[in-house]
Amino acid sequence: MKRTFFVTAVLLIILSGCADDKSQSQIVNFDGNTWQRFTFLNFEFPVEATDDYWDFLVVLRATEDFPSQALIFNLVMNMPSGEKRIREFKIEVRDKEENMLGEKKAGYYEYFLPIRRQVRFYESGAMKFEVESLMTKYYTPGVVEFGIALEPSEK
Repeated sequence: MKRTFFVTAVLLIILSGCADDKSQSQIVNFDGNTWQRFTFLNFEFPVEATDDYWDFLVVLRATEDFPSQALIFNLVMNMPSGEKRIREFKIEVRDKEENMLGEKKAGYYEYFLPIRRQVRFYESGAMKFEVESLMTKYYTPGVVEFGIALEPSEK
């Protein structure tokens, strides 16, 4: 009886700790591990006005079939306040010797790119992202997944 109570208490503590994780992420999987040049990616996150600060990250998962040194993309951020930010980004995928740079996982390499840090939401609403590939070829092979993550900023 005591053991059952202890196990139940431990599980409740673990689950309540998971509930405090406010991180959100959305990932797009690419058919055939290929991103077509004019396939725009759209992400939308519900956010609440808060005193908390957030970091925005891009998540890329790529295979050795990726043909270039870097993935170049344009990102449009639409804040709940109506503010719009547009910027070009580059994720270094390979070094000068053509070796993959990301963390090796099961069948792909994983990359994280901070795109904004310490952002505070003054209004509730939707945080929207639109991503456009700026690669020069119509097809970019080796792109398994691309996503956006919103994570609480570390203090």
